[in-house]
Amino acid sequence: MARKAAKYEKSKYKYVDKMMINDNVYFRRLAMFGKGHKCYKTERDAALAADKLLIEKGKEPVNILVRK
Repeated sequence: MARKAAKYEKSKYKYVDKMMINDNVYFRRLAMFGKGHKCYKTERDAALAADKLLIEKGKEPVNILVRK
């Protein structure tokens, strides 16, 4: 089976895209701070990963996590 080109849509979270390939839906954390993008099954998981990467680099989280 031939692989179709991926289609991308914006997500409601920053640094997250919705990616559709062959009727499968994935959520992708965009490349940040020299780290490549990574795919996740849920939009929430991708948003959490983006927040964790921001915290790791000393920045404020923007999606789900809140700094105490």
